Amino acid sequence: MEFQKITYKEQKSFPAFKNHLEAREYFQQYYMDHFTYKNKKEKDGKEIFSYVLVLNEEAYRSGQEKLARFEIVHGTDFPSSFQTIEINEDGEIYIE
Repeated sequence: MEFQKITYKEQKSFPAFKNHLEAREYFQQYYMDHFTYKNKKEKDGKEIFSYVLVLNEEAYRSGQEKLARFEIVHGTDFPSSFQTIEINEDGEIYIE
């Protein structure tokens, strides 16, 4: 199953999340295994959790394998194969 990038209009239709866990559960229920944890960072005293929404599993996996071998990833297949979703501890979401 492949997904399309989340648009700004779609993002505005998401419910107001109370916290990170509520937002994460929402995305996990809809996108299942295509929504994966990437890392956590802190900004302005708040924790921000980064996730990846995999839009094209084959292109994403191939790009990740090349990066792991320190190879150059050519073309637009890899960059367009995923979308980054950041969720802060208060449930605010930022989608690139």
